[in-house]
Amino acid sequence: MNPTTENEPPGGLAESGGSVWVLYRIDDNGNELEMRRFPERAAAERTMRDYEARGHKQAYLVRQERRGETGWP
Repeated sequence: MNPTTENEPPGGLAESGGSVWVLYRIDDNGNELEMRRFPERAAAERTMRDYEARGHKQAYLVRQERRGETGWP
């Protein structure tokens, strides 16, 4: 599953310079769940901080994904 984002460039994430930034939620058992993809690191980190400010127990992580890795053609 690859959630879309309102920040997606016109040609899609694959045309945003060869990489995307992925926001993950880490649950109590250490499992990572992909929440959303962003074309820019700053937008991913801003969203991560918004989730962290809500006071939930979960941890969040932003990781860069390059073309050729999981989910890329």
